[in-house]
Amino acid sequence: MSQITVQCRLVATEATRRCLWELMAIQNTPLINELLQQISLQDDFETWRSQAKLPSGTVERICQPLKSDPRFIGQPSRFYTSA
Repeated sequence: MSQITVQCRLVATEATRRCLWELMAIQNTPLINELLQQISLQDDFETWRSQAKLPSGTVERICQPLKSDPRFIGQPSRFYTSA
């Protein structure tokens, strides 16, 4: 599994850094956790786990209804894509 690190340059204003932090910590991280939870509940999860691979489109299919969940509304589209 690859990891991507988000870097926030300190030249951004404090308000900008705070806004980005809130988007990541308060909205996006819970979305990712919810996706992981829902994927683990899928009927084919054990097969996917043994193959170490999810079928193409699985995450997008599961994420789509979460976009309208009040807990995750209002994130930039890039955040949904990165989840």
